[in-house]
Amino acid sequence: MRISATLRFFRLALAAWLLTSGAWSRARAADSVDSLRVFLAGELDRQGKLDAALPLYAARAEQTRTQADRLRYASALLRSGRTEQATEILDALAREGSGAADGSGVRPGSAALVASTALLAGFPALAVRYARAAYAASSSDSGAALLLFRALAAAGDLNGARAAIRSAGEPAGGWDDAERFEIARFEIAAGDRASAQRRLATAPGQEEVVGLMFRDSVRSNLLLLDHDWPGASRTLGDCKRMAPRGLGGKRVARQWRNVQRELYSVELRHALSLWREGKHAEAVDEAREAAASDEEYVHSAALLLLASGSIAQGRRDEATSTLERLAGHDRRFSRPLAQLGAALAVNADPGPALVPLRATLGGEDRSLDFATALVVEALAEAPRLARAHPTH
Repeated sequence: MRISATLRFFRLALAAWLLTSGAWSRARAADSVDSLRVFLAGELDRQGKLDAALPLYAARAEQTRTQADRLRYASALLRSGRTEQATEILDALAREGSGAADGSGVRPGSAALVASTALLAGFPALAVRYARAAYAASSSDSGAALLLFRALAAAGDLNGARAAIRSAGEPAGGWDDAERFEIARFEIAAGDRASAQRRLATAPGQEEVVGLMFRDSVRSNLLLLDHDWPGASRTLGDCKRMAPRGLGGKRVARQWRNVQRELYSVELRHALSLWREGKHAEAVDEAREAAASDEEYVHSAALLLLASGSIAQGRRDEATSTLERLAGHDRRFSRPLAQLGAALAVNADPGPALVPLRATLGGEDRSLDFATALVVEALAEAPRLARAHPTH
């Protein structure tokens, strides 16, 4: 009690000194300016103005030196094509933090955080490198194992993902529900349907609504692969209704971030199934929600589907603006989207331009190749829909 009282007194005394000296107001102003810088950087980035956002990300990272701000800056550098500079930051971050380091100085917890960032940014091959380091240092950690499975599947190394799942075996207490569903997701991507269905057969308790949402979200991938568009739409619509309220907002508590990302993924795949059903307006509404995701694959695919909706409605200028927004946010899309824009401008067949675009989007997450195919099909179909309904 005496220590707590002393600490409270110290804090009050410090606050009083800051107020009387004027330092408090300056600190508040500096914090406000710094917070504004972060907000502006994010907004500019989302608007496709990455070049304008980068100096703000850099200033914030240099000022705070926190992991979060340096990871945010490194992610932006990756999307800008400055891979070497980004990797230097990521390598340094992987060596920082608590816990025992391996022979190269990498710390498993930090390496896992870097791997997760690379995955979110849509650079799975880079993520594999850090995920392997994290797993090698703590192979008994189920989280590190799952991260490695996820990175390998996203990088398109499905045989590697299968081998890693087999070699990891089950933890002493078995996989929990969330882990079991995630493994099923990777197995579906790898074509191991029977094993995935066995993992999905046992549902969590009815009171575990979020667990049910994840289970059915993974299960919907089987329906999409089978081209069961109505079934996928129903399942994904139910998943969305199971999500806790408020997850679609910008400010979500850290512990809910992965659930929010799953919701955005649900909305993207719901949009794709609705589009295949011919419900284009509903698909566009869902894609607009999904575009808020901080997972680059989901964000990119949602914007491309939004552009498809605009093209189908004859709103070429709107579609061009959406495509430019994506190209300005992620330099990997600049060339394929320029090719697509040139084809659309002269009413040419967009097919040839869609080949490199499919490769670029697919490169962000190969475990979602089935979704990538649906996005590209929507873009190919959109000009035909516009010609069929010229009054739009």
